[in-house]
Formats: sequence, structure tokens, C-alpha cells
Amino acid sequence: MIDNAYLERVAEDLKSQIGSLVVNNQTVPIQSVTRKGRTIIVETLSQQGITEVTSIRLYDEKGNLITERMPSISVADQQRLAFRFEFEVKGGSA
Repeated sequence: MIDNAYLERVAEDLKSQIGSLVVNNQTVPIQSVTRKGRTIIVETLSQQGITEVTSIRLYDEKGNLITERMPSISVADQQRLAFRFEFEVKGGSA
């Protein structure tokens, strides 16, 4: 079993590496990156003018992909969108 203190250290490392969020090839400004224990929370500023969400990518500070989602979500005109990601660092089993 991996010690909880170590998992929190890994979570802090991940938090410090969050670089950018890209929606449909458009960078969306990140409002905050916080950590609560082993959970990292990434929140963006709200955006207007996005009519469909087909790609969401979160990158580290060096431009390496952390995670991506490929939804197919239509958005009503004049609707503002804000994005929120939560990651929990968990220990694995051998």
C-alpha cells in the first residue's frame, strides 16, 4: 500500500504542472488550480461563443497531454461555459 502522505505529495506535484486547457483547439484561461488532500481541482474562466464542444485537452506546463475528453455537446447561443476537472491521486495494487 502506498502511504497517503506520498500520494498527497504526488498530487501537489501534479497541481504545480497544470499548464493549459484547450477546447476545440482554443485555449481557455484557467482561473484556479487547487488541491484538497489527494484531489486536484482545475477551474476555468467562463467562455462565450462556443457552439459545440468536441475536444477538451488538459496540458502540463511543457505542453504534454495530461488528459483529454472527446464529447459531442451542442451549446445554445449566448450560453457561457466554464470547465472544471477533478483528479484524485490513488495508489495502485501490484
